[in-house]
Order: sequence, then structure tokens, then C-alpha cells
Amino acid sequence: MSITTKFADFAHKAFVTTAFGYFCFQAVNLGGMMIAGQNDGKPKEHPQAGFIQMLKDKYAEEYSKYFDTGHRDWYDKDDNSYLKKLPRPQDYQSDGKKN
Repeated sequence: MSITTKFADFAHKAFVTTAFGYFCFQAVNLGGMMIAGQNDGKPKEHPQAGFIQMLKDKYAEEYSKYFDTGHRDWYDKDDNSYLKKLPRPQDYQSDGKKN
């Protein structure tokens, strides 16, 4: 065997061993992250649970007056009272954080 063949064999073995080692390292790393991501079956509160509940409440409120023909659901050109009803982050954030 010539020196070129020996060098090519060594380079091939080094590359294959390195690639296999990197694959194994990534598999172990990903497996560890998957195991750490489990929360022992305890359901965690959704980060936007307050916002979702606020949307559900608004929907229920609007749906309850859907068939009621006596309520006013339009606005005058200069009337901006509907802006007071808009949800604000302070209304539904449980921990008091402000954006």
C-alpha cells in the first residue's frame, strides 16, 4: 500500500468516526432535552390563558345579543365610546406585567 492509500484510508476513517460521534452526541443531547421538557404530567397554565378567556367572554357577550334587535350596534362618525370597550393587556394579564 502506498502512502497515499494509507492517508486516504485514515482520512476516511477519521471522517466517518467523527460524523458518527457527532450524530451520537446530537442524539443524546436531543434526548436529554426531550426528557427535561416533560413536566411530570402536571398541566401548566397556558401563557396567554387570560387573553383566551377574555376572548371567550367577549364572544359570549356578543353572541348573547346577536338575536336582540333592540341594541344599538353601530356608531356615529364622531362617537368613539367603543374605544373604551377595547381589551387592554392589563385587563387579562394575571401577573400584572405590562407590554
